[in-house]
Amino acid sequence: MAARGPFRSFRELYFRSPISRWLLDKDGYSEIETSTTDAWPGDPETGRAIVDGNIIASGVLITTTDEAWSDLPPAAVHLEYLHGFSWLRDLRDLGGEAARSTARALVSSWIDQHDQWHPLTWRPDILGSRIALWLGTYEIFCEAAEDSFRVRVHASLARQFRHLARDFNAAPPGIHRLQAINGLVIASVALDDAGSALSQAERALLAEIDNQINPDGGHVSRSPSRHRDALMSLIDTRTALRAAGREPSADLDDAIDRMTSMLRLWRHGDGRLALFNQSTETRPGLLETILARSESRLKTATDATDTGFQRLTGGRTCVIVDTGAPSQVENSAHASPLAFEMSAGKQRLIVNCGTSIGDPRWSGPLRASAAHSMLMIDDHNAVEITGDGQVGGRPITVDVDRQREDGASLIEAKHDGYQSRFGLLHSRRLYLSPSGDDLRGEDKLIYTGDPGALPKVATLRFHLHPRVRASVVQRGASALLRPPSGGVWRMRTDSGLDINESVYFGSDERQRCEQVVITAPLDQVREAGEITVRWALRREEARASVKD
Repeated sequence: MAARGPFRSFRELYFRSPISRWLLDKDGYSEIETSTTDAWPGDPETGRAIVDGNIIASGVLITTTDEAWSDLPPAAVHLEYLHGFSWLRDLRDLGGEAARSTARALVSSWIDQHDQWHPLTWRPDILGSRIALWLGTYEIFCEAAEDSFRVRVHASLARQFRHLARDFNAAPPGIHRLQAINGLVIASVALDDAGSALSQAERALLAEIDNQINPDGGHVSRSPSRHRDALMSLIDTRTALRAAGREPSADLDDAIDRMTSMLRLWRHGDGRLALFNQSTETRPGLLETILARSESRLKTATDATDTGFQRLTGGRTCVIVDTGAPSQVENSAHASPLAFEMSAGKQRLIVNCGTSIGDPRWSGPLRASAAHSMLMIDDHNAVEITGDGQVGGRPITVDVDRQREDGASLIEAKHDGYQSRFGLLHSRRLYLSPSGDDLRGEDKLIYTGDPGALPKVATLRFHLHPRVRASVVQRGASALLRPPSGGVWRMRTDSGLDINESVYFGSDERQRCEQVVITAPLDQVREAGEITVRWALRREEARASVKD
Protein backbone atom coordinates (compact mmCIF):
# COMPACT_ATOMS: atom_id res chain seq x y z
CA MET A 1 0.00 0.00 0.00
CA ALA A 2 2.89 2.37 0.63
CA ALA A 3 4.50 4.22 -2.26
CA ARG A 4 7.08 2.10 -4.08
CA GLY A 5 9.99 2.90 -6.35
CA PRO A 6 13.78 3.09 -6.25
CA PHE A 7 13.84 5.83 -3.62
CA ARG A 8 11.51 3.91 -1.28
CA SER A 9 13.46 0.70 -1.78
CA PHE A 10 16.66 2.55 -0.86
CA ARG A 11 15.04 3.97 2.28
CA GLU A 12 13.83 0.56 3.34
CA LEU A 13 17.32 -0.85 2.83
CA TYR A 14 18.60 1.94 5.09
CA PHE A 15 15.94 1.21 7.74
CA ARG A 16 17.29 -2.37 7.96
CA SER A 17 20.85 -1.17 8.44
CA PRO A 18 22.85 -1.08 11.70
CA ILE A 19 23.23 2.71 11.29
CA SER A 20 19.47 3.21 11.33
CA ARG A 21 19.04 0.96 14.37
CA TRP A 22 21.84 2.80 16.17
CA LEU A 23 20.21 6.17 15.52
CA LEU A 24 16.92 4.91 16.92
CA ASP A 25 18.68 3.60 20.03
CA LYS A 26 21.17 6.36 20.69
CA ASP A 27 18.95 8.64 22.79
CA GLY A 28 17.57 5.69 24.73
CA TYR A 29 14.74 5.97 27.22
CA SER A 30 12.08 8.70 27.15
CA GLU A 31 9.87 9.67 30.05
CA ILE A 32 6.20 10.49 29.49
CA GLU A 33 5.96 14.16 30.31
CA THR A 34 2.33 14.83 29.35
CA SER A 35 -0.32 12.17 29.87
CA THR A 36 -2.72 11.46 27.03
CA THR A 37 -5.88 9.44 27.45
CA ASP A 38 -7.65 7.46 24.79
CA ALA A 39 -11.32 8.42 25.19
CA TRP A 40 -12.91 6.08 22.65
CA PRO A 41 -15.07 3.27 24.05
CA GLY A 42 -14.05 -0.34 23.69
CA ASP A 43 -16.06 -3.56 23.81
CA PRO A 44 -15.82 -5.48 27.11
CA GLU A 45 -17.09 -8.68 25.45
CA THR A 46 -14.22 -8.55 22.97
CA GLY A 47 -11.90 -7.85 25.91
CA ARG A 48 -13.20 -10.97 27.68
CA ALA A 49 -12.47 -13.05 24.57
CA ILE A 50 -8.89 -11.75 24.54
CA VAL A 51 -8.43 -12.63 28.21
CA ASP A 52 -9.74 -16.09 27.35
CA GLY A 53 -7.05 -16.37 24.66
CA ASN A 54 -8.88 -15.39 21.48
CA ILE A 55 -8.23 -12.21 19.50
CA ILE A 56 -11.31 -11.45 17.40
CA ALA A 57 -11.64 -8.79 14.71
CA SER A 58 -14.98 -8.04 13.02
CA GLY A 59 -16.44 -11.24 14.43
CA VAL A 60 -13.61 -13.40 13.05
CA LEU A 61 -10.99 -15.22 15.15
CA ILE A 62 -7.69 -14.03 13.70
CA THR A 63 -5.26 -15.50 16.23
CA THR A 64 -4.79 -16.56 19.83
CA THR A 65 -2.91 -14.59 22.44
CA ASP A 66 -0.21 -17.29 22.53
CA GLU A 67 0.40 -17.01 18.78
CA ALA A 68 -0.43 -13.33 18.28
CA TRP A 69 2.99 -12.30 16.99
CA SER A 70 4.25 -15.53 15.43
CA ASP A 71 2.81 -14.88 11.95
CA LEU A 72 1.49 -11.84 10.13
CA PRO A 73 -2.25 -11.95 9.34
CA PRO A 74 -2.91 -12.42 5.61
CA ALA A 75 -5.64 -9.75 5.54
CA ALA A 76 -4.46 -6.13 5.67
CA VAL A 77 -7.36 -5.11 7.92
CA HIS A 78 -6.40 -7.78 10.46
CA LEU A 79 -2.76 -6.66 10.37
CA GLU A 80 -3.87 -3.08 11.07
CA TYR A 81 -6.13 -4.20 13.91
CA LEU A 82 -3.65 -6.55 15.57
CA HIS A 83 -0.46 -4.48 15.32
CA GLY A 84 -2.30 -1.17 15.72
CA PHE A 85 -3.38 -2.28 19.23
CA SER A 86 -6.90 -0.80 19.10
CA TRP A 87 -8.00 -3.90 21.05
CA LEU A 88 -6.32 -2.37 24.13
CA ARG A 89 -9.54 -0.35 24.49
CA ASP A 90 -11.48 -3.58 24.87
CA LEU A 91 -9.20 -4.81 27.66
CA ARG A 92 -9.34 -1.39 29.33
CA ASP A 93 -13.13 -1.34 29.33
CA LEU A 94 -13.28 -4.93 30.58
CA GLY A 95 -11.13 -3.92 33.54
CA GLY A 96 -9.70 -6.10 36.27
CA GLU A 97 -6.33 -7.64 36.93
CA ALA A 98 -6.73 -10.36 34.27
CA ALA A 99 -7.25 -7.70 31.59
CA ARG A 100 -4.25 -5.70 32.77
CA SER A 101 -2.03 -8.81 32.89
CA THR A 102 -3.14 -9.88 29.40
CA ALA A 103 -2.41 -6.42 27.98
CA ARG A 104 0.99 -6.38 29.65
CA ALA A 105 1.88 -9.83 28.36
CA LEU A 106 0.89 -8.97 24.79
CA VAL A 107 2.81 -5.70 24.78
CA SER A 108 5.86 -7.43 26.25
CA SER A 109 5.80 -10.25 23.69
CA TRP A 110 5.35 -7.71 20.86
CA ILE A 111 8.51 -5.91 22.01
CA ASP A 112 10.32 -9.26 22.12
CA GLN A 113 9.45 -10.09 18.51
CA HIS A 114 8.73 -6.85 16.64
CA ASP A 115 10.82 -4.07 18.15
CA GLN A 116 12.90 -3.78 14.98
CA TRP A 117 11.75 -2.03 11.82
CA HIS A 118 9.53 -4.09 9.51
CA PRO A 119 7.85 -2.75 6.33
CA LEU A 120 4.39 -3.90 7.48
CA THR A 121 4.31 -3.83 11.27
CA TRP A 122 6.15 -0.47 11.27
CA ARG A 123 4.11 0.98 8.42
CA PRO A 124 3.54 4.62 9.41
CA ASP A 125 -0.23 4.40 9.95
CA ILE A 126 0.02 1.19 11.99
CA LEU A 127 2.94 2.68 13.89
CA GLY A 128 0.98 5.85 14.59
CA SER A 129 -2.02 3.89 15.84
CA ARG A 130 0.16 1.69 18.07
CA ILE A 131 1.96 4.63 19.65
CA ALA A 132 -1.31 6.47 20.26
CA LEU A 133 -2.90 3.41 21.88
CA TRP A 134 0.11 2.57 24.06
CA LEU A 135 0.18 6.13 25.33
CA GLY A 136 -3.59 6.47 25.57
CA THR A 137 -4.06 3.29 27.63
CA TYR A 138 -0.74 3.54 29.48
CA GLU A 139 -2.25 3.58 32.96
CA ILE A 140 -4.05 0.29 32.33
CA PHE A 141 -1.10 -1.91 31.41
CA CYS A 142 2.05 0.00 32.30
CA GLU A 143 1.69 2.58 35.06
CA ALA A 144 1.64 0.06 37.93
CA ALA A 145 3.94 -2.48 36.26
CA GLU A 146 7.44 -3.40 37.41
CA ASP A 147 10.18 -0.91 36.63
CA SER A 148 11.91 -3.28 34.22
CA PHE A 149 8.76 -3.57 32.11
CA ARG A 150 8.18 0.17 32.14
CA VAL A 151 11.74 0.81 30.97
CA ARG A 152 11.24 -1.59 28.03
CA VAL A 153 7.97 0.06 27.05
CA HIS A 154 9.42 3.58 27.26
CA ALA A 155 12.47 2.59 25.23
CA SER A 156 10.30 0.99 22.55
CA LEU A 157 8.01 4.03 22.44
CA ALA A 158 11.01 6.29 21.94
CA ARG A 159 12.35 4.11 19.11
CA GLN A 160 9.00 3.94 17.37
CA PHE A 161 8.47 7.70 17.74
CA ARG A 162 11.87 8.51 16.25
CA HIS A 163 11.19 6.30 13.27
CA LEU A 164 7.69 7.71 12.74
CA ALA A 165 9.06 11.26 12.79
CA ARG A 166 11.33 10.48 9.84
CA ASP A 167 8.89 8.34 7.84
CA PHE A 168 5.30 9.45 8.54
CA ASN A 169 4.94 10.96 5.06
CA ALA A 170 5.31 7.46 3.58
CA ALA A 171 1.92 6.40 4.95
CA PRO A 172 -0.52 5.17 2.29
CA PRO A 173 -2.87 7.90 1.05
CA GLY A 174 -6.13 8.71 2.77
CA ILE A 175 -7.15 7.79 6.29
CA HIS A 176 -3.78 6.04 6.83
CA ARG A 177 -1.94 9.38 6.61
CA LEU A 178 -4.24 10.96 9.18
CA GLN A 179 -3.54 8.05 11.54
CA ALA A 180 0.21 8.41 11.07
CA ILE A 181 0.05 12.17 11.69
CA ASN A 182 -2.17 11.67 14.73
CA GLY A 183 0.31 9.22 16.27
CA LEU A 184 3.18 11.62 15.63
CA VAL A 185 1.33 14.51 17.29
CA ILE A 186 0.34 12.44 20.33
CA ALA A 187 3.89 11.09 20.76
CA SER A 188 5.43 14.56 20.35
CA VAL A 189 3.17 15.89 23.10
CA ALA A 190 3.48 12.93 25.48
CA LEU A 191 7.27 12.66 25.15
CA ASP A 192 7.73 16.44 25.31
CA ASP A 193 9.31 16.73 21.89
CA ALA A 194 7.32 19.66 20.52
CA GLY A 195 10.04 20.67 18.09
CA SER A 196 10.41 20.05 14.41
CA ALA A 197 8.45 16.77 14.43
CA LEU A 198 5.33 18.44 15.80
CA SER A 199 5.64 21.37 13.42
CA GLN A 200 6.03 18.98 10.48
CA ALA A 201 2.98 17.05 11.62
CA GLU A 202 0.86 20.20 11.87
CA ARG A 203 1.81 21.29 8.35
CA ALA A 204 1.13 17.83 6.97
CA LEU A 205 -2.22 17.73 8.78
CA LEU A 206 -3.44 20.90 7.07
CA ALA A 207 -2.39 19.52 3.68
CA GLU A 208 -4.28 16.28 4.32
CA ILE A 209 -7.40 18.16 5.39
CA ASP A 210 -7.32 19.97 2.04
CA ASN A 211 -6.75 16.69 0.18
CA GLN A 212 -9.21 14.47 2.02
CA ILE A 213 -12.13 16.54 3.30
CA ASN A 214 -14.68 17.82 0.81
CA PRO A 215 -16.23 21.28 1.21
CA ASP A 216 -19.46 19.70 2.50
CA GLY A 217 -17.47 17.81 5.17
CA GLY A 218 -17.47 14.35 3.60
CA HIS A 219 -14.34 12.24 3.40
CA VAL A 220 -13.14 11.59 -0.16
CA SER A 221 -13.61 7.84 0.30
CA ARG A 222 -17.40 8.44 0.44
CA SER A 223 -17.43 5.73 3.11
CA PRO A 224 -19.31 6.45 6.36
CA SER A 225 -16.98 4.12 8.29
CA ARG A 226 -13.77 5.66 6.94
CA HIS A 227 -15.24 9.10 7.46
CA ARG A 228 -15.86 8.11 11.10
CA ASP A 229 -12.23 6.96 11.50
CA ALA A 230 -10.87 10.12 9.89
CA LEU A 231 -12.97 12.28 12.21
CA MET A 232 -11.76 10.34 15.25
CA SER A 233 -8.14 10.96 14.21
CA LEU A 234 -8.73 14.69 13.80
CA ILE A 235 -10.45 14.94 17.19
CA ASP A 236 -7.57 13.07 18.87
CA THR A 237 -5.04 15.31 17.14
CA ARG A 238 -6.84 18.44 18.34
CA THR A 239 -7.01 17.10 21.90
CA ALA A 240 -3.26 16.39 21.91
CA LEU A 241 -2.44 19.85 20.56
CA ARG A 242 -4.52 21.42 23.32
CA ALA A 243 -2.69 19.30 25.90
CA ALA A 244 0.58 20.74 24.58
CA GLY A 245 -0.76 24.27 24.98
CA ARG A 246 -0.92 24.82 21.23
CA GLU A 247 -4.04 26.40 19.81
CA PRO A 248 -5.44 24.15 17.05
CA SER A 249 -5.75 25.85 13.71
CA ALA A 250 -9.08 27.24 12.56
CA ASP A 251 -8.86 24.86 9.59
CA LEU A 252 -8.76 21.86 11.93
CA ASP A 253 -11.73 23.09 13.97
CA ASP A 254 -13.68 23.84 10.80
CA ALA A 255 -12.96 20.39 9.34
CA ILE A 256 -14.18 18.70 12.52
CA ASP A 257 -17.37 20.78 12.47
CA ARG A 258 -18.13 19.98 8.83
CA MET A 259 -17.30 16.29 9.22
CA THR A 260 -19.57 15.99 12.26
CA SER A 261 -22.46 17.47 10.29
CA MET A 262 -21.81 14.93 7.53
CA LEU A 263 -21.57 12.05 10.01
CA ARG A 264 -25.07 12.92 11.20
CA LEU A 265 -26.34 12.70 7.60
CA TRP A 266 -25.37 9.01 7.52
CA ARG A 267 -27.06 8.10 10.84
CA HIS A 268 -30.35 6.25 10.88
CA GLY A 269 -32.96 6.48 13.62
CA ASP A 270 -31.29 3.59 15.48
CA GLY A 271 -28.21 5.78 15.95
CA ARG A 272 -26.03 3.67 13.65
CA LEU A 273 -24.47 4.33 10.25
CA ALA A 274 -25.90 3.66 6.81
CA LEU A 275 -24.24 0.92 4.76
CA PHE A 276 -22.53 2.54 1.80
CA ASN A 277 -19.01 1.96 0.43
CA GLN A 278 -17.31 -0.51 2.78
CA SER A 279 -19.21 0.53 5.90
CA THR A 280 -20.72 -1.27 8.86
CA GLU A 281 -23.32 0.08 11.26
CA THR A 282 -20.97 1.00 14.19
CA ARG A 283 -21.98 0.86 17.84
CA PRO A 284 -24.16 3.84 18.86
CA GLY A 285 -21.99 4.44 21.93
CA LEU A 286 -18.97 5.17 19.77
CA LEU A 287 -20.91 7.53 17.51
CA GLU A 288 -22.34 9.37 20.51
CA THR A 289 -18.82 9.82 21.89
CA ILE A 290 -17.62 11.17 18.55
CA LEU A 291 -20.48 13.68 18.40
CA ALA A 292 -19.85 14.82 21.97
CA ARG A 293 -16.08 15.19 21.55
CA SER A 294 -16.44 17.00 18.24
CA GLU A 295 -17.94 20.01 20.09
CA SER A 296 -19.75 20.82 16.85
CA ARG A 297 -23.02 22.72 16.82
CA LEU A 298 -23.63 22.45 13.09
CA LYS A 299 -26.92 20.90 12.08
CA THR A 300 -27.21 17.62 10.25
CA ALA A 301 -26.23 17.93 6.60
CA THR A 302 -29.02 17.04 4.17
CA ASP A 303 -27.70 18.09 0.74
CA ALA A 304 -24.08 16.91 0.42
CA THR A 305 -23.47 17.53 -3.26
CA ASP A 306 -19.65 17.42 -3.05
CA THR A 307 -19.54 13.98 -1.43
CA GLY A 308 -22.69 12.85 -3.24
CA PHE A 309 -25.37 12.01 -0.69
CA GLN A 310 -28.87 13.25 0.09
CA ARG A 311 -30.87 12.85 3.29
CA LEU A 312 -34.67 13.09 3.22
CA THR A 313 -36.69 13.26 6.44
CA GLY A 314 -40.38 13.37 7.24
CA GLY A 315 -41.83 12.62 10.65
CA ARG A 316 -39.61 9.85 12.06
CA THR A 317 -38.71 8.49 8.61
CA CYS A 318 -35.26 8.91 7.12
CA VAL A 319 -34.15 8.15 3.56
CA ILE A 320 -30.43 8.31 2.65
CA VAL A 321 -29.53 8.26 -1.05
CA ASP A 322 -26.20 7.80 -2.84
CA THR A 323 -26.16 10.55 -5.49
CA GLY A 324 -22.45 10.63 -6.29
CA ALA A 325 -19.92 8.95 -8.55
CA PRO A 326 -17.85 6.16 -6.94
CA SER A 327 -14.68 7.28 -5.19
CA GLN A 328 -11.41 6.71 -7.02
CA VAL A 329 -9.40 6.57 -3.77
CA GLU A 330 -8.95 4.18 -0.86
CA ASN A 331 -10.49 1.17 -2.67
CA SER A 332 -13.80 1.91 -0.96
CA ALA A 333 -16.09 2.09 -4.00
CA HIS A 334 -19.28 0.09 -4.41
CA ALA A 335 -21.25 -0.07 -7.66
CA SER A 336 -24.18 1.75 -6.08
CA PRO A 337 -25.26 4.94 -7.88
CA LEU A 338 -28.76 6.00 -6.71
CA ALA A 339 -28.96 3.23 -4.09
CA PHE A 340 -30.87 4.21 -0.97
CA GLU A 341 -31.68 3.14 2.59
CA MET A 342 -34.77 3.89 4.64
CA SER A 343 -35.56 3.75 8.34
CA ALA A 344 -38.72 4.55 10.33
CA GLY A 345 -37.93 5.57 13.87
CA LYS A 346 -35.39 3.09 15.24
CA GLN A 347 -36.29 0.39 12.71
CA ARG A 348 -34.42 0.00 9.44
CA LEU A 349 -36.65 -1.11 6.58
CA ILE A 350 -34.76 -0.79 3.26
CA VAL A 351 -31.01 -1.43 3.49
CA ASN A 352 -27.93 -2.23 1.47
CA CYS A 353 -26.14 -5.49 2.17
CA GLY A 354 -23.08 -3.92 3.83
CA THR A 355 -19.50 -5.17 3.78
CA SER A 356 -17.56 -8.12 5.12
CA ILE A 357 -14.30 -6.96 6.64
CA GLY A 358 -13.57 -10.33 8.20
CA ASP A 359 -14.29 -12.57 5.21
CA PRO A 360 -12.66 -11.38 1.96
CA ARG A 361 -14.63 -13.97 -0.05
CA TRP A 362 -17.64 -11.66 0.24
CA SER A 363 -15.80 -8.50 -0.75
CA GLY A 364 -16.60 -8.65 -4.48
CA PRO A 365 -20.26 -9.71 -4.22
CA LEU A 366 -21.02 -7.04 -1.61
CA ARG A 367 -19.53 -4.30 -3.81
CA ALA A 368 -21.83 -5.29 -6.69
CA SER A 369 -24.96 -3.39 -7.68
CA ALA A 370 -27.08 -6.43 -6.78
CA ALA A 371 -26.11 -5.97 -3.12
CA HIS A 372 -27.78 -2.54 -3.02
CA SER A 373 -31.30 -1.17 -3.09
CA MET A 374 -31.14 0.17 -6.63
CA LEU A 375 -31.86 -0.57 -10.30
CA MET A 376 -29.63 -2.74 -12.44
CA ILE A 377 -29.85 -3.95 -16.03
CA ASP A 378 -29.34 -7.59 -17.07
CA ASP A 379 -27.37 -8.33 -13.87
CA HIS A 380 -24.60 -5.90 -14.94
CA ASN A 381 -23.05 -3.57 -12.40
CA ALA A 382 -23.79 0.10 -12.96
CA VAL A 383 -20.07 0.75 -12.36
CA GLU A 384 -17.11 -1.51 -13.05
CA ILE A 385 -15.34 -2.47 -9.80
CA THR A 386 -12.09 -4.43 -10.22
CA GLY A 387 -10.99 -7.29 -7.99
CA ASP A 388 -8.87 -5.02 -5.80
CA GLY A 389 -11.72 -2.57 -5.22
CA GLN A 390 -10.66 0.01 -7.78
CA VAL A 391 -13.10 1.74 -10.14
CA GLY A 392 -12.60 0.48 -13.68
CA GLY A 393 -13.89 1.63 -17.04
CA ARG A 394 -14.85 5.20 -17.79
CA PRO A 395 -15.97 7.53 -14.98
CA ILE A 396 -19.71 7.95 -14.58
CA THR A 397 -21.63 11.17 -14.07
CA VAL A 398 -24.41 11.63 -11.52
CA ASP A 399 -26.70 14.68 -11.55
CA VAL A 400 -29.15 15.54 -8.79
CA ASP A 401 -31.87 18.13 -8.22
CA ARG A 402 -33.61 18.59 -4.88
CA GLN A 403 -36.80 20.39 -3.93
CA ARG A 404 -38.68 20.84 -0.68
CA GLU A 405 -42.20 22.23 -0.45
CA ASP A 406 -44.72 22.26 2.40
CA GLY A 407 -42.56 19.84 4.39
CA ALA A 408 -42.34 17.25 1.59
CA SER A 409 -39.01 16.33 -0.02
CA LEU A 410 -38.40 15.45 -3.66
CA ILE A 411 -35.14 14.56 -5.36
CA GLU A 412 -34.51 13.62 -8.96
CA ALA A 413 -31.14 12.11 -9.83
CA LYS A 414 -29.75 10.36 -12.88
CA HIS A 415 -26.56 8.54 -13.81
CA ASP A 416 -25.01 7.37 -17.07
CA GLY A 417 -23.42 4.16 -15.80
CA TYR A 418 -25.37 2.08 -18.34
CA GLN A 419 -25.03 4.44 -21.29
CA SER A 420 -21.91 2.98 -22.90
CA ARG A 421 -23.15 -0.63 -22.63
CA PHE A 422 -26.87 -0.20 -23.34
CA GLY A 423 -27.38 3.41 -24.45
CA LEU A 424 -29.59 4.07 -21.41
CA LEU A 425 -29.68 6.74 -18.71
CA HIS A 426 -31.21 5.87 -15.36
CA SER A 427 -33.30 8.53 -13.61
CA ARG A 428 -34.69 7.98 -10.08
CA ARG A 429 -37.27 10.27 -8.46
CA LEU A 430 -37.97 9.91 -4.74
CA TYR A 431 -40.76 11.74 -2.90
CA LEU A 432 -41.14 11.62 0.89
CA SER A 433 -44.29 13.05 2.47
CA PRO A 434 -44.09 15.49 5.43
CA SER A 435 -45.37 12.78 7.80
CA GLY A 436 -42.83 10.24 6.54
CA ASP A 437 -45.61 7.67 6.00
CA ASP A 438 -45.46 7.81 2.21
CA LEU A 439 -42.34 7.19 0.07
CA ARG A 440 -42.91 7.17 -3.69
CA GLY A 441 -40.41 6.21 -6.33
CA GLU A 442 -40.17 6.48 -10.08
CA ASP A 443 -37.34 4.75 -11.94
CA LYS A 444 -37.03 5.72 -15.58
CA LEU A 445 -34.69 4.35 -18.25
CA ILE A 446 -34.18 6.77 -21.13
CA TYR A 447 -32.79 5.66 -24.48
CA THR A 448 -30.12 8.12 -25.67
CA GLY A 449 -29.75 6.83 -29.23
CA ASP A 450 -26.24 5.54 -28.52
CA PRO A 451 -25.39 2.09 -29.90
CA GLY A 452 -25.06 -0.69 -27.41
CA ALA A 453 -26.21 -4.15 -26.47
CA LEU A 454 -29.93 -4.83 -26.50
CA PRO A 455 -31.09 -4.83 -22.87
CA LYS A 456 -33.50 -7.51 -21.71
CA VAL A 457 -34.74 -6.64 -18.23
CA ALA A 458 -34.42 -4.02 -15.52
CA THR A 459 -34.37 -5.26 -11.92
CA LEU A 460 -35.16 -3.08 -8.92
CA ARG A 461 -33.99 -4.51 -5.60
CA PHE A 462 -35.16 -3.43 -2.16
CA HIS A 463 -33.13 -5.31 0.44
CA LEU A 464 -34.92 -5.62 3.78
CA HIS A 465 -33.43 -5.52 7.25
CA PRO A 466 -33.21 -9.02 8.80
CA ARG A 467 -35.89 -8.13 11.34
CA VAL A 468 -38.43 -7.16 8.67
CA ARG A 469 -40.73 -9.88 7.34
CA ALA A 470 -42.34 -9.63 3.90
CA SER A 471 -45.19 -11.32 2.07
CA VAL A 472 -46.57 -10.92 -1.44
CA VAL A 473 -50.26 -10.03 -1.73
CA GLN A 474 -52.73 -9.02 -4.47
CA ARG A 475 -51.24 -11.54 -6.90
CA GLY A 476 -47.86 -9.85 -6.92
CA ALA A 477 -49.08 -6.28 -7.19
CA SER A 478 -47.93 -5.40 -3.68
CA ALA A 479 -46.00 -6.69 -0.67
CA LEU A 480 -46.54 -6.21 3.05
CA LEU A 481 -43.48 -5.40 5.16
CA ARG A 482 -43.77 -6.09 8.87
CA PRO A 483 -41.09 -4.67 11.18
CA PRO A 484 -40.91 -6.07 14.73
CA SER A 485 -41.89 -2.70 16.20
CA GLY A 486 -45.42 -3.17 14.87
CA GLY A 487 -47.37 -1.59 12.06
CA VAL A 488 -47.30 -2.55 8.41
CA TRP A 489 -45.76 -0.96 5.34
CA ARG A 490 -47.26 -1.77 1.94
CA MET A 491 -45.14 -1.64 -1.20
CA ARG A 492 -47.08 -1.24 -4.44
CA THR A 493 -45.83 -1.19 -8.01
CA ASP A 494 -47.21 -0.97 -11.53
CA SER A 495 -44.97 -3.94 -12.39
CA GLY A 496 -44.91 -7.37 -10.80
CA LEU A 497 -42.90 -8.00 -7.64
CA ASP A 498 -41.56 -10.99 -5.77
CA ILE A 499 -39.70 -11.83 -2.56
CA ASN A 500 -36.21 -13.37 -2.78
CA GLU A 501 -33.54 -14.28 -0.25
CA SER A 502 -30.71 -11.88 0.55
CA VAL A 503 -27.87 -11.40 3.05
CA TYR A 504 -27.01 -8.63 5.49
CA PHE A 505 -23.56 -7.71 6.81
CA GLY A 506 -24.49 -4.70 8.92
CA SER A 507 -22.09 -5.69 11.69
CA ASP A 508 -19.75 -7.76 9.47
CA GLU A 509 -21.54 -10.95 10.52
CA ARG A 510 -23.73 -12.55 7.89
CA GLN A 511 -27.47 -12.63 8.56
CA ARG A 512 -30.19 -13.96 6.34
CA CYS A 513 -32.80 -11.49 5.12
CA GLU A 514 -35.19 -10.91 2.25
CA GLN A 515 -35.47 -8.56 -0.69
CA VAL A 516 -38.39 -7.25 -2.70
CA VAL A 517 -37.61 -7.58 -6.42
CA ILE A 518 -39.43 -5.72 -9.19
CA THR A 519 -38.68 -6.62 -12.80
CA ALA A 520 -39.56 -4.80 -16.01
CA PRO A 521 -38.91 -6.04 -19.58
CA LEU A 522 -36.84 -3.71 -21.76
CA ASP A 523 -37.38 -5.22 -25.20
CA GLN A 524 -39.36 -2.14 -26.30
CA VAL A 525 -37.26 0.57 -24.66
CA ARG A 526 -35.55 1.69 -27.88
CA GLU A 527 -38.79 1.97 -29.81
CA ALA A 528 -40.61 3.67 -26.90
CA GLY A 529 -37.71 5.97 -26.02
CA GLU A 530 -38.12 5.34 -22.31
CA ILE A 531 -39.62 2.93 -19.78
CA THR A 532 -40.79 3.92 -16.30
CA VAL A 533 -41.35 1.74 -13.22
CA ARG A 534 -43.40 3.35 -10.44
CA TRP A 535 -43.57 2.11 -6.88
CA ALA A 536 -44.73 3.36 -3.49
CA LEU A 537 -44.12 2.39 0.12
CA ARG A 538 -46.79 3.51 2.57
CA ARG A 539 -47.40 2.89 6.25
CA GLU A 540 -50.73 1.23 7.03
CA GLU A 541 -52.58 0.16 10.13
CA ALA A 542 -52.07 -3.53 10.81
CA ARG A 543 -55.80 -4.23 10.77
CA ALA A 544 -56.12 -2.69 7.28
CA SER A 545 -53.98 -5.45 5.82
CA VAL A 546 -55.66 -8.44 7.45
CA LYS A 547 -57.95 -8.98 4.45
CA ASP A 548 -55.02 -9.37 2.00
